Amino acid sequence: MLPPIETRHIDAILALSDELNFTRAAKRLNITQSAFSRQILQAEGIVGFPICNRDRRRVAFTDAGEVLTQQLRQAEHHLILGIQLGHVAHSGAEQTLTAGYSPYLDPQLRSLLLTTALPQYPNLKLETQSAYAPTLTHKLLDGHLDLAIVTRPTPSEAIECSLLAKAPLYAVMPDTHPVASKRSVSLSDFVDDSWIVFQEQAHPLVYRSLMGHAERLRIKIRKLHHILSENEAVHLVSSDFGISFITPATGQRTQQPGIVCRPLSDEPLMLETHLCIRKEDRSNLVNAFCRAFLRRHRETRAEPQLRLPLWESGSAASPANT
Repeated sequence: MLPPIETRHIDAILALSDELNFTRAAKRLNITQSAFSRQILQAEGIVGFPICNRDRRRVAFTDAGEVLTQQLRQAEHHLILGIQLGHVAHSGAEQTLTAGYSPYLDPQLRSLLLTTALPQYPNLKLETQSAYAPTLTHKLLDGHLDLAIVTRPTPSEAIECSLLAKAPLYAVMPDTHPVASKRSVSLSDFVDDSWIVFQEQAHPLVYRSLMGHAERLRIKIRKLHHILSENEAVHLVSSDFGISFITPATGQRTQQPGIVCRPLSDEPLMLETHLCIRKEDRSNLVNAFCRAFLRRHRETRAEPQLRLPLWESGSAASPANT
């Protein structure tokens, strides 16, 4: 039997986890500190273990308290998502899909997404949003997106992904660079150059992969310039600020006098693009659309068979094991 924990106890635990201070947590919930302390004590009595250790200087959650807090946050997320999806169903918007993708997505994949149709849903309305990978993952988890095409999605146990493409990063350099004539290059070819890279918040996984691989190769970067758009990268390379690293879609279509783009051969820097949905999403519409999209993708690209981790429409079976 579940313990009779109340919403006020959950709010108190989550507030304390965020603030790690009884006074600030009580103020956040607009109650007195003594009332807040009672709620935490009551919560500990209900769950049967200490949630945190506290003294006059600091609050530290116990291991059990950390586990409880993590699960409570997931429960809160499911509650909010349930309400949002309930509103969608109530308004009769079940034939609307919201899809997200990176602004640097391969144009062929974007075109495939926009032209996928379902005969069983003749009035289907597809709404799209363009955002960086971390934002796409967050919006997918909180229910603002039904599906997303993401390059190097943020790892999450709540998301199911199907591989669409694997391609290298591209290096952009002046055509006078010593390795400009090579068909492909390596990160180690640029130990003497200044680097132009995306800011970490724009694409943390790509940034960390790039910096991590440079560290493993013991490359001491001469100077770093941080950017938010790939147009900036091309402009700065043309202005002789250094060499830059951009995504395949942009690298393949970048044509500007005086600069060249070459694929990076470093395996750790390969970019994998995935079609992602929430694992818990049992919507017939979402699954039918994803299956149709993946089938069309197989037909238009000479690649190995891609797995379909989405259950059949109308089936209550779990997704296929990955």
